[in-house]
Amino acid sequence: MAPDHSVSNHETTIFTSRPILLITLVFLFISLLTRQPQMAILILLVVGLIALTKVWSLFAFSKMSVELKINQTRVFPGESIRLEILAKNSKFLPVWLQVNALMSSSCFVSDKKTGESSFLLWFQKTIFIWNLKALNRGCYTMGQHRIIVSDLFGFFPRQKTRQDPVDVIVYPKIIPIRPFSMPEHNFFGFPGAKSPVQDPVYILGTREYQSFTPVKLIHWNASAKVGKLQEKVCEPSVQEKLLIVVDVDLFHAHGAKLEFERMLEAAASMAVYFESRGNAVGFMTNAVIKGKTSDFIPLSRNRQSLSLILETIARMEMRPAGRLSDIFHHHISVLWGINCIFCSYSIDDSMLKMKHFYAHKRIAIKYFVSTMGELENKTDLIYDTIQPIDTICI
Repeated sequence: MAPDHSVSNHETTIFTSRPILLITLVFLFISLLTRQPQMAILILLVVGLIALTKVWSLFAFSKMSVELKINQTRVFPGESIRLEILAKNSKFLPVWLQVNALMSSSCFVSDKKTGESSFLLWFQKTIFIWNLKALNRGCYTMGQHRIIVSDLFGFFPRQKTRQDPVDVIVYPKIIPIRPFSMPEHNFFGFPGAKSPVQDPVYILGTREYQSFTPVKLIHWNASAKVGKLQEKVCEPSVQEKLLIVVDVDLFHAHGAKLEFERMLEAAASMAVYFESRGNAVGFMTNAVIKGKTSDFIPLSRNRQSLSLILETIARMEMRPAGRLSDIFHHHISVLWGINCIFCSYSIDDSMLKMKHFYAHKRIAIKYFVSTMGELENKTDLIYDTIQPIDTICI
């Protein structure tokens, strides 16, 4: 916490202004010189009260503790978080307290004023509560609040600005999308009974053990139940792997902020859609990521991977951190047998070069763009693979 300092208060200027205090001392000198004890006593009482409250305010922050709590740090737009500030006065000296939660109105909206005040008696505590509704996607550092403490009269308020940084992630809005399919990649060859290779992960059932079956396929639990050796009957699998790529270059070049947010909502929604269908989903971008989150999320089938994708999208800024082709080449060793969804503002020459690279690596790709205005001369693109993003957003 920064050191406290005095702040001005126009309501009590008459008691704290140095010229007013100088005039009061002049009147005290005149009253003593003219032998008017009543006036002298009154002036001494006023001066004594000012001196007492001044010393009072100097010790106002002594043995004061302020603690900030946020009930959750991961929300979607429209959801609310609960911000609590607990203030405790652990001394005999009562104080007047005001707490202001500092935040940007473009990120969260509060259900009441962000500044509240209270009186704290000796060894008393109070709690200030705000319900903050998340408005927009992003990563926001919260926890900054201003504390003003003074004597009970409020003559000499003193202020501190406290920093308790907490990153609050507002995920992108998940919107309904129209179902669409991608080409399937058969990890163990043809699916079903056409494949000569069995996938030991997908077990259809059990049958009596055959002598030529590997021992590792014995189902010991089933064997114990029936009293005979049973083997696992496996099914050749179809493993679909999908990489969602967001290129930020053209969004940045055109200053297309609204289109960028719309594309991120669609990319997040597609990740949720394909993960719910059991696909392995990954994510890649060349955008600046606020914090230390990676620009590449490996393809995986689990909720943790989906959470990392949504958090990465939430932390993205509309500024390129490098060339997307360099990032792709860096991770190409783990991108075998994938489908790719490429999201951009429009199609440019760099994407045409990447198209040939995808074709060479046998990566099936589908493009989603915010605008189709720059596709007139791009005759070498297959138009079936290019769609405006609004065609799948409901």
